[in-house]
Amino acid sequence: MSLQNFNARIPSIQEIDRFLKNKGNPYGTEVRPKINLLLNQIRSADSAFTESLNTRESILDWISNQLETLHRNQTQPVINATGTVVHTNLGRSVFSKELLKEASRELISYTNLELSIETGKRGKRSQILQEYIRTLTGAEDSIVVNNNAAAVLLALTALAKKGEVIISRGELVEIGGSFRIPDIITLSGASLREVGTTNRTNVADYDNALTEDTTVILKVHQSNFEIVGFSESVNDQQLASLAQKHNKIYINDLGSGALTPFTYQNLNNEPLVSQSIQKGADIVTFSADKLLGGPQAGIIAGKQELINQIKLHPLFRTMRCGKLTLLLLEKTLLSYIRNTHQTLVPTQRMLNESEAIVKQRAKQLLHGLDSTFFTENTCYSTPGGGSLPGKQIPSWGIAVNTTEQQAQDFLSYLRNQNPPVIARIEKGKVILDCRTIFPEQIKLLNQILIQWRNETK
Repeated sequence: MSLQNFNARIPSIQEIDRFLKNKGNPYGTEVRPKINLLLNQIRSADSAFTESLNTRESILDWISNQLETLHRNQTQPVINATGTVVHTNLGRSVFSKELLKEASRELISYTNLELSIETGKRGKRSQILQEYIRTLTGAEDSIVVNNNAAAVLLALTALAKKGEVIISRGELVEIGGSFRIPDIITLSGASLREVGTTNRTNVADYDNALTEDTTVILKVHQSNFEIVGFSESVNDQQLASLAQKHNKIYINDLGSGALTPFTYQNLNNEPLVSQSIQKGADIVTFSADKLLGGPQAGIIAGKQELINQIKLHPLFRTMRCGKLTLLLLEKTLLSYIRNTHQTLVPTQRMLNESEAIVKQRAKQLLHGLDSTFFTENTCYSTPGGGSLPGKQIPSWGIAVNTTEQQAQDFLSYLRNQNPPVIARIEKGKVILDCRTIFPEQIKLLNQILIQWRNETK
């Protein structure tokens, strides 16, 4: 086909809009930039591509399909059947719809974000949050920033700039997105002093490394790995005592942010925030959107004198949270104070939910399914999100009896549903872990599985 003949087949913008409108798809100004890009792509394509678009109708269909692909990449709900509770790729913690509904009154109105109702003058942002965090952790004071990486950077910048930060070699971690502790220490303006070895660090290692230039002893949570075997580390109480003895600041980056014990005892091997404060940490940093189960935020809690110093640093202004995050965090923390968090906060519910309840959902999911393909299956869920590395939670789900190639095809099929379903492969079989499948999603997922089986018969 000649270029002139091909260009003559390209539909006009008006034709494209009519076609998309008739199909019930977005059209007009909403998708105009994307359509222009697609038309440019068609005009500059090689002959092999243009030969496949040999009619005006085929071009319209191609444009419609490309727009649908782009639409699928927009943020949308998915069903998490992976068993990973805090799934980084799926948005980490799911926010509570009950708490969101409770917050909606304030979200759609002006609020007293920085207004003192008593005086009518400017008040302090997030003052109620400070009271809640004090109640839950025992910290004298606290501030909230946009994530825990920011919390660590701000604390070090405000408290250790131009000084020396001592840290164990076994805690020089890298987490997702190439966030490396050595880089953060350097960026803060402090200098890094490594002590101990990868697998063993003791109190004497820290003590021998202390100099007049040392400002901070830093402990960092090994968020996405664990060291087993011949290993040794120094606990909160030891580091807090050492810091106090030499008039240094002890900062503990807990990362995950557990506020209360878990039902499953194997998840309770890491200190709660309150325990770290009680054992003498001057500053503790942790996430609000991991084990805590709230919106994305980072919390810096600890001694009032040091928190005040951090608040006064100019960098704090660039990292503080908006009213949406603060309000959602307020509602989440209040559920902890009221002891309703294991019911209202989805992350806490899934982490603590009994095997019996999860098994019941698995049985509901199996209802009406072909038993030669779908079977009830014990499995293990994981906390995820760089929290509690290596820990597992006994769970229930269903296994799909497929070949290895069929398993990959089935995963692709699930991802292309509405809503997309994200599962995992274990020992060559697709596993749908019901710990992370919400009760209200069971019926819809059951229908998707029935439809797949009918299509593959």
